[in-house]
Amino acid sequence: MTIQATAAAFEPKAAKTKRNWWKVAFFVALLAFEMAREWAVIASAEEAQPSAVGMVFGSGDYIAARGRWKRIDGGDRLVPSTVTIQCRREMALCIESSVSINDRYVSAPEVELFTAQFTPDAVTYENDSPECARYSVSIDLKLKKAIAVRERKLSRTNARCVTLEPRIEMQLSDGYDPDDSKFDEHFVPMMQLIVALAKLG
Repeated sequence: MTIQATAAAFEPKAAKTKRNWWKVAFFVALLAFEMAREWAVIASAEEAQPSAVGMVFGSGDYIAARGRWKRIDGGDRLVPSTVTIQCRREMALCIESSVSINDRYVSAPEVELFTAQFTPDAVTYENDSPECARYSVSIDLKLKKAIAVRERKLSRTNARCVTLEPRIEMQLSDGYDPDDSKFDEHFVPMMQLIVALAKLG
């Protein structure tokens, strides 16, 4: 076999290898671009997270609870908020203060006063002031839990009340919620794959 024949035999393989490297480089660049796009989408969709540690405390006539209301009945997540409840047994009263967060907007604090019922290990009260809902709140000192039930009220003057869920059960918990992820609301397949692999590990 001559030198020219040997060189000719290797030419197609060399050209094929060169084309494969271009394909690999293009694929890597495409992945990098997609990751950068998804990162920008997630960063732009970030919401403010409530800063609160869920807790229930009682000492003498003073009972307090703090945290963020989270659903315990398996429904859609609630609007993020921080809540502080302070109760005085001798006054038969509870003061509830709350701050709601909608996207990156934080509402002004709302402070309300309620007549409460006390037992040795618990305190309960109702918030019947909203037009469309009634809240029943219970703080259990033995279980160290604060639980609330929101029930829909139908109003003759406010037709939007019918759009509320009939019943929601919730509990005061820590402010940070990993379920607040925006992955399900945006097209970010690479990020979703990374999160799924991390959960498997």
